[in-house]
Amino acid sequence: MSVTVRGSEPFESAWRRFMRELISNGVLDEMKERTYYRKPSIERTALRREFKKRKTRHHRAMRKIRSKYGKGFSV
Repeated sequence: MSVTVRGSEPFESAWRRFMRELISNGVLDEMKERTYYRKPSIERTALRREFKKRKTRHHRAMRKIRSKYGKGFSV
């Protein structure tokens, strides 16, 4: 990954462009994940917890919609 410094562009603006590119490509997120080793069992537990949270949020939203439009409504 590289950023070419344009003409008389200050270093700070080139650095900002470089950091934006890293963030948009997900490199920084990957680096933060790999900073510490997480055991596979802990990783699975975290994924399960995240899935359960998403599922609960979805069901809560659907309950709200069904109460507004009636029992026959489904997505």
